[in-house]
Amino acid sequence: MKKLLLLSAVICAVSVNAYSMDVKPYIEGKVSENYLREKYHEGDFPVFSFADHLILGGSLEAGIRLNQFRLGLEGYYNDDGKDNVLETKLKFKTKGAFLNAYYDLPPIFENLKQLRPYVGAGVGYSNLKMRIVNEDAARKITLKDKDVSWNAGLGVNYSLNDNTELTLGYRYEKLGSVKQKPHERYSAVKVDYVNNKVALGLRYTF
Repeated sequence: MKKLLLLSAVICAVSVNAYSMDVKPYIEGKVSENYLREKYHEGDFPVFSFADHLILGGSLEAGIRLNQFRLGLEGYYNDDGKDNVLETKLKFKTKGAFLNAYYDLPPIFENLKQLRPYVGAGVGYSNLKMRIVNEDAARKITLKDKDVSWNAGLGVNYSLNDNTELTLGYRYEKLGSVKQKPHERYSAVKVDYVNNKVALGLRYTF
């Protein structure tokens, strides 16, 4: 009987705690500029690092807000990137998904309470693709791979009204790598991806 009463008390406490939490679903769309950096390895040595021009991207995230915490599932897609390194043409594409967690900090300015900073981090997977073509077309390689990825970032939320917020944030993303096994005509190839992202978003909380 005592165990039953104790269990009932625990269930009641959990229920009251869950009820007291302000749980609300949200959806957020973002546009971003991405500074994607790759490190190209051939054989056992890094041959060179290079960075493409800024790449446009977009994402859509759906999640829940629990008081000052947010948990969201985000899908992202970045536009094609192109570069020329030495006598090699490179074309690459990145897309994938993240499970993100955020914490909304208190307002910095007392007279501007609708402006709140946040910090966040996430884990997920990336779908990576790169095409490598020599100028003389003697070598053509298409690398495709899926890899574990992670991110960490910070930013600010600006409340337009009770349901709608503008967001601006910076995020560092380690997107993983694509690999090619050794071939009779060339050595093993590996390309590591790192992204620096600045994103502008609009969030609606239901």
